[in-house]
Amino acid sequence: MFNHNDGNKRIFIFYLNIMGCMKIFIKLLLLIVSLQSFSVFADSEQTKILVVGAGISGLGAAKELHDSGYEVTVLEARNIIGGRIYTDRSLGFPLERGANWIHGNKLESNRLMLMKEELGLKTNITSLSVADNFKLFDKNGKIINLSEDDLEKIEFRIGLTAYIASYIYPTATLEDVIGFLKKIRLISFAPNVVFQAILQNLELSAAEDSKNIPIGTLVAEAEYMENAGNDEEVFGGFDQFTNHLSKNLDIKLNTPVTKIDYSSKNVKVFSSDNIYIADAVVVTVPLGVLQKNLIEFVPDLPEKKKEAIKNINWGNVNKVIFKFPYNFWGDAKTFFIERDDRHAFSTWLSNEVMVNEPVIYSFFSGDFSRNMEKKSDDYIIEEAMKSLKIAYGNDIPEPESYLITRWGLEPYILGSYSAPGHNQDDLKLRTELANQIENKIFFAGEATSVNEYGFSHAALYTGLREAKKIKEIYPIKPQ
Repeated sequence: MFNHNDGNKRIFIFYLNIMGCMKIFIKLLLLIVSLQSFSVFADSEQTKILVVGAGISGLGAAKELHDSGYEVTVLEARNIIGGRIYTDRSLGFPLERGANWIHGNKLESNRLMLMKEELGLKTNITSLSVADNFKLFDKNGKIINLSEDDLEKIEFRIGLTAYIASYIYPTATLEDVIGFLKKIRLISFAPNVVFQAILQNLELSAAEDSKNIPIGTLVAEAEYMENAGNDEEVFGGFDQFTNHLSKNLDIKLNTPVTKIDYSSKNVKVFSSDNIYIADAVVVTVPLGVLQKNLIEFVPDLPEKKKEAIKNINWGNVNKVIFKFPYNFWGDAKTFFIERDDRHAFSTWLSNEVMVNEPVIYSFFSGDFSRNMEKKSDDYIIEEAMKSLKIAYGNDIPEPESYLITRWGLEPYILGSYSAPGHNQDDLKLRTELANQIENKIFFAGEATSVNEYGFSHAALYTGLREAKKIKEIYPIKPQ
């Protein structure tokens, strides 16, 4: 006799079996969908490379590998390429929020000079030397006139003393050297504003306060850069370099990487909504991102690598850019205005030649720059205008428009570029940072350059350096 309860049980069990099969089917379907984003990547016979970061080092590595026949995908956290190369055209003409110059136009390693010629870009040769195109204003707005001979004497005596100090007391600073020379009256004929300008020039180049920069490192850099040549600004925007490098590349914007797992044969790279698999990964994110541990590595990075990341100095430089209704500063290309705090919007450069508009901008660096990032636009504009009014009077116009950078607050950059440290330790740290891990994780970016860190051409060079390593380790098989 048919038992309704037994029938119901059978129907219920049958229903459960069907539901179980459906769940398995759905899970398999979801797995297939989740893998689909890299299924072509995984099945391809080409060597697969992921590049994390679309700054100039990442783009340089990606282009070199792509053009050599590798399958390359670039993952960029921000919604634009270029990293710290950022040309802003919001005011109707190109202004550089980040990288401003091709530094050292005679350096053999300067691939930007070769690219400039290749692209037919026009440039303007510039100098930040206190002895060249510099106007100096004291606290009262008086122009300080020193002869070229006097400036050469000052620079020679400071340079010679710094060179000697680098052997006797390498941890001394340039401030110590200047203080010593003042004490023995070898440079006492020059007003204080000259030394403020020299120190500020150093700080802007180094992205750090001069009190934190050992003299031994400065001398080593000076020796290296002695025959480097001049600096050049690029008409039309510095981003022409990164735009050129990015052509024909597979770049995924708005894709911050959260984890890199290199525990198995292939490397898995995790973003917020996807997983990518490759044979090798080139990590080109700024040092500040690595220092904040925004990317998890599995297994953990070697101790020496973590020490390098932690101990390389990470600098901060920002700009305030003003467009005025007319030029009130005349033919001055660069001018320095003495303030009680020499960091307080003291150094100004005219951008009129580059954009054919009445535009000037001020750099500020180190702790002052970090502090300004916390201030409002109105506060920064007011403080910057105080400097200009010291030199040019209270009747100068207010700016019509402005740009203010805050690189330390950019979530996937967190600063500007690496700063000098103690010479020998710094060399070892940067060398360690550049070392690859298990021939699967490679590191590039300006901070991995031993001699030319902080420069755009150095960042590009390191990307090409890592691409060369990958080509040697994973050679393309002949067809």
